[in-house]
Amino acid sequence: MQGDQTAAAVLDNWWPTPQNVQIRRGCALYCQLPVTDTVSSLMVYNNGGDVRMFAATSDAIYDITIPATPQAVVTGLSNGNWSYTQFATTGGVFLVAVNGADPMQLFDGEYWWAIDNKNILQLTIGSTAAPLQVDDTVTGGTSGATGTVIRIVGANAYVRAVNGDAFKSGETVTGAKGGSVTLSADSATWWPGITVTSGNSISTVDTRSFCFVWPYQDRLYFIQKDSLNMWYLDADAIGGSATVFPMGGVFPSGGSLMFGASWSLDNSGQGGLSEQCVMITDEGECAIYQGYDPNLSTSWSKVGLYRIDKPRGPNAFARNGGDLLIATDTGLIPLSQAINKAFAQLAPAAVSYPIEHDWNAYVQERSTRNWQMAIWPENQMLAVALPHLNGYTDAFLVANTRTAAWARFTGWNASCLCVFQGQMYFGSDGGKIVGAWQTGKDIGMPFTSVYVPLFVDCQAPAVAKLPKDCRVMLRGTTTASWSVSMQYDYVLNIPAPPDVVITGNEDVWDEGRWDSAVWSAGANQTAQKLWTPVAGMGAAFAPCLQITSGNLVPFDNELIRVEVTFVAGGLLS
Repeated sequence: MQGDQTAAAVLDNWWPTPQNVQIRRGCALYCQLPVTDTVSSLMVYNNGGDVRMFAATSDAIYDITIPATPQAVVTGLSNGNWSYTQFATTGGVFLVAVNGADPMQLFDGEYWWAIDNKNILQLTIGSTAAPLQVDDTVTGGTSGATGTVIRIVGANAYVRAVNGDAFKSGETVTGAKGGSVTLSADSATWWPGITVTSGNSISTVDTRSFCFVWPYQDRLYFIQKDSLNMWYLDADAIGGSATVFPMGGVFPSGGSLMFGASWSLDNSGQGGLSEQCVMITDEGECAIYQGYDPNLSTSWSKVGLYRIDKPRGPNAFARNGGDLLIATDTGLIPLSQAINKAFAQLAPAAVSYPIEHDWNAYVQERSTRNWQMAIWPENQMLAVALPHLNGYTDAFLVANTRTAAWARFTGWNASCLCVFQGQMYFGSDGGKIVGAWQTGKDIGMPFTSVYVPLFVDCQAPAVAKLPKDCRVMLRGTTTASWSVSMQYDYVLNIPAPPDVVITGNEDVWDEGRWDSAVWSAGANQTAQKLWTPVAGMGAAFAPCLQITSGNLVPFDNELIRVEVTFVAGGLLS
């Protein structure tokens, strides 16, 4: 008898491909920070050939582009949960990050800057009598302008000006600690690339209250923490005057805004594709607007208000094409379905509907709303990382974006996710940044793939079945060893996993012996087939296949078939 291969009762540490399932690969340490704090955020900057990755802990941001030498680039912070976006203006390409506790941070491709209510000026030094010092208070001899030196790079001193004071070109600037310089004739410019009329500060609101940021129609939009206020800047600006857009009257269920995003609707009033601005509350209400300037009623209009159920966190959504997939208490809901269906009809329309029972169990089990989501295009993988909970298995829920088939990866403790140069990474505890889908071990530790298909009763639910033998067929380049047991009557009682079978790494680059190892020796696929005797009896049964992976070389084996022979007994009462 051969069971149904299109679904499974348990699919742990297997990856569902369009044809079958494959033993997943492990994960490997990418970078170890010089601290043991949890890595709470990963951020990526990509400007042509300048590609960077940053990791944030509770009190610092590190440049981890070169993993062997992580560098602390921002210190003295109080929260590691950052929302960020890359934003291009005529002044440059910037990474903008907010966390609801510290001043807004901005990366200009070279340095990080804290953006608050004071402008940052670039003073070009013409001559030096005594050098200025960082953190010194300086005063202009002619202008009387004052400020604090925050960075000195070559002939440029960057000063956070008090009250927006402007220094004058050619004047002498002295510091309270004894420094004295004369500015060049073309000095005292706003930084970076911002017009004098706007500056680079945000004085209309404390940027420490911004907890989420996203771009829409050439503007930056922000959510004010614990409120229903959205703020926005002028077009093509990273500073200047921020304007509030109060939304307390928009959401009848109240609560506070959780996140925002741009979203493409497949039709609009103009009869074609259009971009919408979406704001979602922690109560699961979603307001959609269309337009380019919230300050102009002629160019800003409300499309509608919809209900999707409570999101699982500010990072519990991902863009899939033009649509948004949002992890909620009900399931993984496409926003396109929420605008077309009643709230009660959303569960069957969820992408996660095939694993609805498990999804609901995780919602009840892990009440904290810091679920993480990412789409890894190169591997056609959607990942939902569940928050770590003492006493419970660390888990990723993964889906193939082509087939919408789901599986679970266990043992991956992920506090944040990102895709960097085609590779998925996740932050973890102990200051670790981990690369996914690498080697055959999880940071040096083995893991076990478990497959249990759906139970079958062979269309005779009252008849006892006595399985006799089970045959497993795998296909791969590496010989695997497995164990098989039987599960009965819809009750899972999975036995202890089998031991690791060491296959050797003699043909692995940088591991094998020179002049002895054979390059690509294991490139040819072979089939493995083995009959195993099994025992037990039940009205319904399902085989349980377990394979433990613990080698440097990943198995990459595909499961082709599991077959069971059995004898039918008498009627069960």
